[in-house]
Amino acid sequence: MWHSCQKQLELKIHSMPSGSVFGIADFAELAAPKTVSKMLARLEGEDGIERVLRGIYWKPDGIHTSPDPDRVAKALARENTWQLVPCGKTALHLFGLEEKSPEEWTYVTDGTYRSYFYDGKRISFLHTTGKILSTMSEKTALLVQVLKAYGREHVTDELMTRIASFLNFEDAKRIWEESRHTTEWIAGAIFRIFQKKKEKIPGEN
Repeated sequence: MWHSCQKQLELKIHSMPSGSVFGIADFAELAAPKTVSKMLARLEGEDGIERVLRGIYWKPDGIHTSPDPDRVAKALARENTWQLVPCGKTALHLFGLEEKSPEEWTYVTDGTYRSYFYDGKRISFLHTTGKILSTMSEKTALLVQVLKAYGREHVTDELMTRIASFLNFEDAKRIWEESRHTTEWIAGAIFRIFQKKKEKIPGEN
């Protein structure tokens, strides 16, 4: 039984692309958490995987010395069954509005306040209400956090035009529909972003 589960775990890891980050929860269908933990520990260093944090591993890509913080954050969220959305400078970076990686990767989550450190990187989780996370798609929630990071007084017409350039029409429409019940100024800004995108579509009313 152990040998069979170990083989399935190895095959699953082998099928993952280089740079993947995973934890015990990602193999929940194979065995109990303690068993999976032991299996991963046995593979560390000898089968192409490295430990990042307790219970979190990655498959090195041969280019970077440590995994992408956003992938680590998502793996931690899966381990803790949290929903999460990037916020602050992290949201700006992941949306494409800032090239420089943030010094601290921050996320709002329906879990607890917690910070993790690895290879000189810091990931922090901040608590927020689950309602915000559960009623929006990932892209909508990310854009809401982008606007919050700028603040109402800094969301200019130029910025909204730039944001619109990152979205296709269908994404812009879905984001507008999902964000109608957010804070009034955010909903208004997203509506204007949608309008800007709509104006670029020939034949649309």
